[in-house]
Amino acid sequence: MRTTLFQALLLVGTLGLAHAGDDDSATNPRDFNSYYAPAYRLPDPAAMSSPAARGKELIHSTYKYLGAESGQRAANGRPFVGNKLACTNCHMSYGTQPNASPFVVVAQKYAAPGIFNSRSNILLDVPNRVNTCMERSLAGEALPRDSQPMKDIVAYIDFLGTGLQPGFTFKQVKGQEFPAVTLLTRAANPVRGKEIYKERCKDCHQDNGQGKWNDEQQRYDIPALWGNNSFGLMSGMGRLATAATMVWGTMPRDQVNIMDPATRMSQADAWDVAAYLLSNSHPFNERYVNDWTGVGPDGMPNWLRKPASASYDHTMPRSNLGAATDDPGKPPMFPRAQHTFGPFQPIEAALKAARIARGFP
Repeated sequence: MRTTLFQALLLVGTLGLAHAGDDDSATNPRDFNSYYAPAYRLPDPAAMSSPAARGKELIHSTYKYLGAESGQRAANGRPFVGNKLACTNCHMSYGTQPNASPFVVVAQKYAAPGIFNSRSNILLDVPNRVNTCMERSLAGEALPRDSQPMKDIVAYIDFLGTGLQPGFTFKQVKGQEFPAVTLLTRAANPVRGKEIYKERCKDCHQDNGQGKWNDEQQRYDIPALWGNNSFGLMSGMGRLATAATMVWGTMPRDQVNIMDPATRMSQADAWDVAAYLLSNSHPFNERYVNDWTGVGPDGMPNWLRKPASASYDHTMPRSNLGAATDDPGKPPMFPRAQHTFGPFQPIEAALKAARIARGFP
């Protein structure tokens, strides 16, 4: 990192944590504390350390500091950010917005030794959680745990964690994920979704889905939704069940007020427009076909926990005379289109039956 540049970034710490400036939200960020109360309150920006201020800027303009044009490279020579996104393109308002996968209690939730993750077959502590986004959502490479960028991002996450109020646990903080949606009983319809996109999304994200790039800041003001500079297929957003929750909970950005669920589009519309996004191309690395291999701490094979809408290895589960199996000699139980667009209930039912048959109800 350029030292002079990062010295300038310390000014970030004097700014409000959740202003709407780069997010153009219909919600007044001052409402965030009302939503989180009483378990959590955004900490005073004046208390932010220099490393945390740098971390805040890193998540805001991640490509600028860690992408192909930054000069920063992983040991394999690849940039740490493989597309052109920033963390805040999904984790909105600098990771402070409720119902937008905020960072507010990530420090507590992923405290060492971490939470077992069946997708990667590892324990996710805070650095590992950061790196799942670097590798998957940003289609890049893992930051070394002892690198300055990692230390700074962790410092910012730790700073946000100081807002957990005395007498409460992190589990009592509302809005930690995107809001849940009900599974469709039909396949999501990307053709219908394209029409919804034209009506509600294209004015910001453009007809071609490539968003609005800010060349001066080297970041997207409005992110690309498909193509080489969009999120990775191997990320959470690469699964329809996750993408639909983000769309429903936060989009259109200038219309959805987190304090008023009535401002959201219908869930059916969210499913279909998310299906349209996923019907287009996204970055993918073949190494992720090994996801959900191995066995968890409880002895359950990880493939039995695989989300039904994870489509990039659609061969899992396989079918052994109608029963779900991981036997590579057997054919896929469901077509890739069903893993991508649903309906997902048959896939979930098959995996549940396989878990019960193996003694994991």
